[in-house]
Amino acid sequence: MPLKMMPENVEQLNDTLARFAKEVRYAIDTHDYELAKDILLTKVLKAAPNHPIALDDLAFVESKLNNHDVAYGHLMTALRYSVPNTPSEIYDSLAGVCAKMHRYEESRYYGRLSIRTKKIEVEKLNPQKMVIPNIIPPGLSSDKSKNIISYSLFGCLPRYCETAVINTQLAKEIYPEWTCRFYIDETVPAEIVSRLRNNGAQVIYVDEEQRKISGLFWRFYVFDDENVQCFVIRDADSLLSYKEKAAVDEWLKSGKWFHIMRDAYNHSELILAGMWGGYRGGLQNMQDIVKEHFAQIKVFNKTIDQVFLRQIIWPTVQQSVLVHDNFMLDPESKVYPEYSLSDLEKIPYFHIGMIDSGIKTTRFFIEHDDVRKVRWFLKDEQDKEVCSYVSDVEKDEKTGESVIVLNLPYQYSMQINEGKWHFTFTILEK
Repeated sequence: MPLKMMPENVEQLNDTLARFAKEVRYAIDTHDYELAKDILLTKVLKAAPNHPIALDDLAFVESKLNNHDVAYGHLMTALRYSVPNTPSEIYDSLAGVCAKMHRYEESRYYGRLSIRTKKIEVEKLNPQKMVIPNIIPPGLSSDKSKNIISYSLFGCLPRYCETAVINTQLAKEIYPEWTCRFYIDETVPAEIVSRLRNNGAQVIYVDEEQRKISGLFWRFYVFDDENVQCFVIRDADSLLSYKEKAAVDEWLKSGKWFHIMRDAYNHSELILAGMWGGYRGGLQNMQDIVKEHFAQIKVFNKTIDQVFLRQIIWPTVQQSVLVHDNFMLDPESKVYPEYSLSDLEKIPYFHIGMIDSGIKTTRFFIEHDDVRKVRWFLKDEQDKEVCSYVSDVEKDEKTGESVIVLNLPYQYSMQINEGKWHFTFTILEK
């Protein structure tokens, strides 16, 4: 069914849609999902009725508003109007929404379709495939400084910084043969840098040229370090686990140059940016590859690193890779090996790559109406400081009271909820 074009020509329509798309993106980035919904319904879909990508965006917004049934309906319409060339993004959205609706088998079905479609989409780009050395990779180095867990870290939010610190503690127990490394800039508080280093992590400040690239890509620079033998790339806001370590150990014995993990119904990506690894020498000149790709990005969002990995890196990685995935979204995957269950894996909704600080939101009120910024201190049962950060003070939508809203590591949130840990604060700005 052809689109009903309100403007006189296709070029004018595209210009109109591009303008609306910027409005939608701004609304989504500022978490104003009702506004995004209104723009999509009254502008975008009026100009281009049943446009699959617009319907996909509308489904995303409805899902954010917890209207998963409505989102599912929009995606079914998008699917109908995009056949036979359905883009993988629609399958991704269906996998995610179906999982939220507890329709897990349907979620898995669309996840598999997404993986299959992405492979076809990438091949159509006629990608360059680098030559992987025709030798068996060396395995783990006896020098732990050459085995790197690579992270990007920027900003001062505890959601990322505090989870990063916890990971340096976990690594000592879970990954004793490895060293955490953080690629950071000056936005990371000095006290966080000290805590990371005190826990044995390497901290590398990106240079001025590297800072021009999104921080999501910095962790990939480990590829170019001649002093590194093998590495895994992880998300700073996701906790290390024994489950992933068992998979990494199996990869190191496999003779494959690269490792990929998937661990949820909606992990329907060829390479998840914080769930893969490799050996030095498997890919060359990563910084140049990143710079060239970054210069061509037109739309910036939170998935630009994964699009890069899919389109640019996957064609090479797929030549020698071990993929772990219990959901078997790719028939060439392998189930995870057995591992010892710990408290980490008992966290609600646990899976590898889970955003730990996103499980619960912590709020504490401040009995001052005119405060704009504070330094708060989280203290344990013995009144010992656990961590401290600077935060802006917000106004509670219901009561109008001054409140601090935080995403803290799950284990912290539980201690606070049980009344064992408490907050104090110092006013910085009125």
